Amino acid sequence: MLHAKTGIKFDLNKAAEHLASAIRFKTVSYPDNSLIDFAQYNGFLQFLTEAYPEIHRVCEITMINNYSPMFRWQGSDGKGLKPILLLGHYDVVPAIEDDGVWLEPPFSGVIKGNYIWGRGAIDNKGQVIAILEAIEHLIESGFQPERDIYITLGFDEEIGGSMGAVKTAAYFKEKNIEFDCVLDEGGCIVTDIMDGLKVPAALIGIAEKATANFKISVSGQGGHSSMPPANTAIGTLAKIISNLENHPMPARLIMPVREMFKKMAPYMENNKLVLKSIDKLFPAVSSVLSKNPATNSMIRTTFAATMIGGGYAPNVLPPEAWAIVNARVLQGDSINGVMEHIRKVNPGIEFTLEKLMGEDPGNISPIDSPAYKTIEKILGEMFPEVLVLPYLMAGATDSRNYAGVSKGIYRFAAMVLNKELYATIHSENERLSFDNLASMMEFYYKLITMFE
Repeated sequence: MLHAKTGIKFDLNKAAEHLASAIRFKTVSYPDNSLIDFAQYNGFLQFLTEAYPEIHRVCEITMINNYSPMFRWQGSDGKGLKPILLLGHYDVVPAIEDDGVWLEPPFSGVIKGNYIWGRGAIDNKGQVIAILEAIEHLIESGFQPERDIYITLGFDEEIGGSMGAVKTAAYFKEKNIEFDCVLDEGGCIVTDIMDGLKVPAALIGIAEKATANFKISVSGQGGHSSMPPANTAIGTLAKIISNLENHPMPARLIMPVREMFKKMAPYMENNKLVLKSIDKLFPAVSSVLSKNPATNSMIRTTFAATMIGGGYAPNVLPPEAWAIVNARVLQGDSINGVMEHIRKVNPGIEFTLEKLMGEDPGNISPIDSPAYKTIEKILGEMFPEVLVLPYLMAGATDSRNYAGVSKGIYRFAAMVLNKELYATIHSENERLSFDNLASMMEFYYKLITMFE
């Protein structure tokens, strides 16, 4: 496994114990808020006050919507420097505690085999603890930043962020606080995940596709299934979904993907010339890229039917059938354009299309900014053998809500993940290695001190 070159003298064992303690709080978020155990959230926040006394002594703390703490570490200023914002979230997705698959119970916080085990170790309590450990260490050492440093911890990222990040971003907007950069979760350093790439890659998320859910409903003739009409509600719905899958939205090459391919080119086992000249060759190779789910998601808005319903008995024709379609919207497309496409590929079919949730995709952050260059420089020091790549994220993070207060939003955590560890996110046996905890702490330490 790849190891970072670290030099800051952190108390790694103490940091690991803090992460283990954090994992033991069952801060599980659910779309149905009545299922959330907010006593666990309160316990976690109280734990932070005990584990990080210097942060709570020095920083100005504002609690957004009761459970989302915002820390402001005031800078010496003098130069009119814009602040930076570090994001993390402490809510986690559910975990089945007695499924027999977890090698250690998901909320045990067991430290074993050089790993801290449990739900949220990677996503995202490990990042939260790394940020706080770095800042606590800096305060203890007497460091004083020139610019303000803000840290906000979301408590509902896994269910959309409407109670936490949305309200925190609104607070900043109301106070006219604009950030030089925002850094959130997203990309990481991958070793064996990108097929054909001969070197490890640090994926810096500079944009993320928007998420939207649509409900497609079809009405039909109900009655006994022994005398069905030529077109049933379920049959028509199946045709609509099939049309959508067989007629995708157009492929386009946007900046993050173009730059990623071009920077990858010299380090690929094959297709070096194709990726190097991707601008010119894209019309010819887009059909090849479309055949791979990973690359296809980078070059177009995608659709996936994820829920379906209608029938209630094997011998009864349902009068209505419905499906939920999840779309991941590429920059340059829009919610209205997506809905128009769904209708366009289903001519002559009567159905109802409803947007349940969704937003147009956000902006693309620059790769020539001081923030991005600083991240590159830090990674060059810590992981000299790693290739730094801009990256388009298909998933959503809290950071998308901060587009109104910063033009430079980056999504990255300095942890090294292979296929095995990456697969544990939102799944069984999630765990963070001591090495990854140490490298994340060093990364945030360097970011705060070097970005000055």
